[in-house]
Amino acid sequence: MAKRENPMAVRSKNALAQSLLALMMKNNFADISITDITERSGLARQTFYTNFSKKEDILNYMLDGLFQRYAGSSGDTAVASNGFIIDYLLFWDKNKEFLSLLFRQGLGWLFQDHNRAFFTKEAKNFDAALDVDDWQLPYVKASIAGLTYELLYMWLTEDMGLGIGTLSTVADNLLSGKLFSNDSASPGLIF
Repeated sequence: MAKRENPMAVRSKNALAQSLLALMMKNNFADISITDITERSGLARQTFYTNFSKKEDILNYMLDGLFQRYAGSSGDTAVASNGFIIDYLLFWDKNKEFLSLLFRQGLGWLFQDHNRAFFTKEAKNFDAALDVDDWQLPYVKASIAGLTYELLYMWLTEDMGLGIGTLSTVADNLLSGKLFSNDSASPGLIF
């Protein structure tokens, strides 16, 4: 039986998270103090330290929740059908305001750490779907983590007007090797 978190602690963490997000929309993350966060949330400073040790912990808490939600919503069918890239990109499209905020504030490394951990350690359902030898698996999963991070980063920071369909096609072409084909019948970039 899974251990259930105290509902009061969850409410406090969520209030602190919402407070931090609101502050980040107007201020640089580095300029936001713990006092700013607790005052805006209406919670005591001690409540912050009961739940977190530093500001980044709030963002990690939020990212943990998002990755857990994605893992819970993505099924083996998406992975088995190689639709996991579009499924993954669609999930982050729904959460792009938060992700864009992290990238704009220079905090993309937090997402990158979670993304890497998700693909290399937590996404066990990818193992069977990937048709590679066991020794190749960590390299392939690390490549997928890097690819998805860089695609999302570029998509959200450069705003070239690409849709998720085009972005997932680029990812699929990279993963399948189509972009590196020496076949003269197939162009280098296939969109």
